[in-house]
Parts: sequence; structure tokens; C-alpha cells
Amino acid sequence: MESRPGASPVGDGRRRPRPRPAPLPGPALGYPRALLQDDGRTPEAWREVVATRDLGQGITRFDALADDLLSLAAHRRSGLRIVPADRDPSVDVVVLDGPLRGACRLVDRIDESLRQGLVVGTLEGNTAVAEHRCHLDLDPTSGAVTATVRTVWRPRTFYVLPGAATREARAHARMAERLLRALAAPPTAARA
Repeated sequence: MESRPGASPVGDGRRRPRPRPAPLPGPALGYPRALLQDDGRTPEAWREVVATRDLGQGITRFDALADDLLSLAAHRRSGLRIVPADRDPSVDVVVLDGPLRGACRLVDRIDESLRQGLVVGTLEGNTAVAEHRCHLDLDPTSGAVTATVRTVWRPRTFYVLPGAATREARAHARMAERLLRALAAPPTAARA
């Protein structure tokens, strides 16, 4: 076996360094993503809203709902107006209303056999500082399909009016409930 400089032999137990993905052009995320872990803990000074709903049974239902969610069709049916951004329409979007109003980026797609979903984060320049995570789960034992929407945000610091943080929390909760209702309704019923 010939050895090349810089290459590690197969089976030597050492990990090869992975190349870092190139950053996307345009504005950066408006928050440090490392703060928001998948373990469900919310960072200090941040708030969260979590909403869950059972959406039916079976792999066919799960696949149809996953397509609906990943294409952002359910978001649009929920009443959120979303348009592609100029720079990279496959990952950057502009939310025209709701609590995430402004420039956002698709920061992650969850693509597992029993979980499908997406994560949208706000970009620099957006007055909101938030990450919106929505995923579908398929229970392998019962076949139940469940949707979960978790939005974590840092309250806006320029609010001086009493009750502003509570109103912001309600806006995120309303957005989550609207999305869950849109997922529960068949797409053909939304067009009729």
C-alpha cells in the first residue's frame, strides 16, 4: 500500500477533519446559533413558546405532511406571507408579517426517518432575534404523527411600554397555533 503525504491510512482510528461549509453570502444570522442547543434548554434572557398537536396516523400521512412543511406551503397557508430573498431564494426568505417579520434564513433541515422539519433563523437587520423550529415526528410503535413548533427568541430591548414582552410572547404563540392548524388541514381544503 502506497502512502501519500497528508493522507491517513484507512482504519488507523484517527478522524479526518471535515471541511467547514462555506458561509452563505449576504447577512449573517442575527444571533449566535451555538446558544440554542437541541437539548431544549432556553438561554438566559431568552424566551420560548412550544406548541404540539397530533396530526393523524401512518407513514403516508407523515410523508404528505413532511412535504407540506418542508416546502413552506403550510407556513403560507397559515397566513404568513413569505417571499424569496434576492440573494439565495433556496435558503433566504423575507417574512412579511408576524413576529419574525423581516429577513430570515433556513438554517437547518431535519431529515431523519422518523423526524422531518426545518429551522428558520432571523438575519442581521431583522428587528426580531429568533429561531423558529418546526418538526414532524412519526412514532414507530403506534404510527402517530405529531407536529411540534418551538420558537426561541430574545425579547426586543427597545420596548418601553408595559406588557410589550407579553404581547410578543402571544404573537409567537399565535403563529405556532396557526401553523399547527394549517398542517392539520389538508392542503386541498385550503385551496377550495
